[in-house]
Amino acid sequence: MKIIYSHLKTFLPNLNVTPQKLRDDITMIGHFTNFYEEIEGEIVFDLDIKINRGDCLGYYGLARDLSVLYNIPLIIPETNLNSSNNNLPITVTSPDVTRVMCVKISNLKVSPSPDWLVKFTKIHGVNSVNNIVDLTNYIMFMYGIPNHAFDATICGDHIIWETNNNKTKEFTTLDGTVLKLSSQNLVISNPSEVLSTDLVGGKKSGTYDNTTDIIIEVAIYNRVRIRLDSKELKTITEASTRLEKDLDPETIPLAFNELASQIIKLSGGHINSKTYDYYPNPISVPTIKYDFNSASQISGINISADFAKKTLTNLGCVIARNNNNSDEAISLVTPPPIRKDITIPEDLSEEIIRFYGYNNIPTNQPVTYKKTNNITPKILYLIEKTKDELVSQGYDEVITWPLIETPVDPKTVIRTENSINAEVIYLRQSLIPSLKNQLDQYSRYKLPNPKFFEIGKIYYQENGKYIEKYALGTYDGQEFKETILDDLVETLHATSLPYIPKVINNSAIELTSQIITLDANVNFTSPQDPLKLIEKYSAKINKNILWSMEITDIFENKYTFRVNYYNCDDKTAKKIHLSTFNLT
Repeated sequence: MKIIYSHLKTFLPNLNVTPQKLRDDITMIGHFTNFYEEIEGEIVFDLDIKINRGDCLGYYGLARDLSVLYNIPLIIPETNLNSSNNNLPITVTSPDVTRVMCVKISNLKVSPSPDWLVKFTKIHGVNSVNNIVDLTNYIMFMYGIPNHAFDATICGDHIIWETNNNKTKEFTTLDGTVLKLSSQNLVISNPSEVLSTDLVGGKKSGTYDNTTDIIIEVAIYNRVRIRLDSKELKTITEASTRLEKDLDPETIPLAFNELASQIIKLSGGHINSKTYDYYPNPISVPTIKYDFNSASQISGINISADFAKKTLTNLGCVIARNNNNSDEAISLVTPPPIRKDITIPEDLSEEIIRFYGYNNIPTNQPVTYKKTNNITPKILYLIEKTKDELVSQGYDEVITWPLIETPVDPKTVIRTENSINAEVIYLRQSLIPSLKNQLDQYSRYKLPNPKFFEIGKIYYQENGKYIEKYALGTYDGQEFKETILDDLVETLHATSLPYIPKVINNSAIELTSQIITLDANVNFTSPQDPLKLIEKYSAKINKNILWSMEITDIFENKYTFRVNYYNCDDKTAKKIHLSTFNLT
């Protein structure tokens, strides 16, 4: 996202730092700044905004952060709008509308935009159209809230937010693109036709040189509906990029008032209706129970409670004492509505630490080590060892797409509802079709004697349940009994491997046998040779059930063994384990 330094000062008039320092500081508080450059006499920053910071897709959200960082006031431009007694016959029937504000402006004059506005839109990659359209884009970039201006003469005053319900099957956008609408799309219409979708306006929803009366709207919607419509209509716009984030409905009045004020300022019009404000379910911000010592504990340095409270207060948080707890460090914190990303105590600690400065955390702190439980699924160790063995035998690994065109067994196949390719809608039940396609590619390039394998998931239904398992498929041009699989079974110490009936044929096997991991602490009277210990205890365990053994820790004369058992159940493994290490 691009930010123009001079326009950032709209909200931060006391901002007075060099572009270099501003770039570094913006990056330090979490908004990575790729570079800044001079464009048409303006200093322009290019920012990467995190996906959970939809509030910073406008100058206003970024200015809030910088206000806290530099401890300077955040200024909201003053607006002074006249009122009217005329009602707008607006109707909202769609449950996907979170909030919408509208007002009618009459007797305005559409004209080319002033130079500063033309420059602003150009820097942000938008073509200048006229003063009205350019101002709607200006407000979107400044506040991060999309908006629109309808020609009231063309559209009429009765504008409706509704679900399409097959009212219109085709819709032509402002640029002439024809979109095929479904019954579930959110649309903006009048009693006779669709004027706009939730993503893009139509030819009859624009403003033109002869426009004199407009209805402006600022709205946000259910972001799930936006994502679905954007994908279905294959349309991504500056508006959809913002609307699919969790935007703050409390910011709408700020953007709305500024839009109306700027239009009247540049076009000479006047307010000709009451403000329509549809907001059926005002947001409820959750209160977080927070210990002000947490930031210090997480960062490893002493961050005072006073600094922490000041930071959160400047961010707009409301801090109240927790009467149910005698500990003065624990309070109840209510984040500002605009910060939808703050939901748990760790989020509050992150805010405190990032404004304290990651660069202020010493890098010479002592390194601590805590042994944690191994949470890696055992099947992944089996897969890794299998891959190593196959590669050592000259096989290449391939990775293929899990979606296929034709199922192996139609009775057990799983069909997807949202495949990105309408021709491949089934989840594979076997690796064989994928490997055959790979073989066809090798044949096309005339590669001699190909040998390859794939370990991936297969999917099927069984007794009404969805099943997914890892499978192994190989190809080397020989019959199954003469392939590497026989050697592989011996290397893995596996006496047998199960097959999935009606799914896997004789070129693929399912790798889902259980690995059971057990530890043992053994004390000796003197230091021991670890390799000899492993050799000694490994000899006591049947090689058909011993997957691996290692020593994970040595302290004085105490040795910790970790043993992985295979091809047996928990009860058998524990019995053998206790006997091997004399733990009974």
